[in-house]
Amino acid sequence: MRAWLLLAVVLAVAVVACGGDDDDGGGSASLTPAATGPIVFTSDAFSSGAEIPAGFTCDGDNISPPLVWSRLPAGTESLALTMDDLDADGYVHWVMYNIPPDSMGLGADTLPDEVLDDGSFQGVNSRGEIGYTGPCPPGGEHQYVFRIYALDAEVDLEAGATLAEVEAAIEDHVLALSELVGTYSR
Repeated sequence: MRAWLLLAVVLAVAVVACGGDDDDGGGSASLTPAATGPIVFTSDAFSSGAEIPAGFTCDGDNISPPLVWSRLPAGTESLALTMDDLDADGYVHWVMYNIPPDSMGLGADTLPDEVLDDGSFQGVNSRGEIGYTGPCPPGGEHQYVFRIYALDAEVDLEAGATLAEVEAAIEDHVLALSELVGTYSR
């Protein structure tokens, strides 16, 4: 019985530690869900942990990859999507929010519009532009984390918000979070 208690404590510490530390004011990993959800988050272009194909990077067409999600928790009112570079001090590649909860994903090459046809909003990336900008590491392999957030409310921000603004707005509204990690090297 004591071994189970120790295992439970270790797992609890690991879950809390995975929430991250927000001292630098910008890491998405600091947002932890109110309850872990069963979101399934994948891409037809690459598997989690695998290399992102060049077409979705600055060395190719620099278009967004297709993304698919399912099994959203009950009570999901909207979704948010972020992508940042873990190896470049949180360089932000993509910010989307107010994605309709009945959406099942995004096709490749999401337009760089502030508001998409389905009502989704896009924010600014680290280049100061609306929409997606692909991996373009200065050298070596970098890890890119796509995060999908199931939220219990719409995000109360206009289109064109920054990652920090979106993270602040969703902080108390995350029902579930799932990550998809891709790599790219030059």
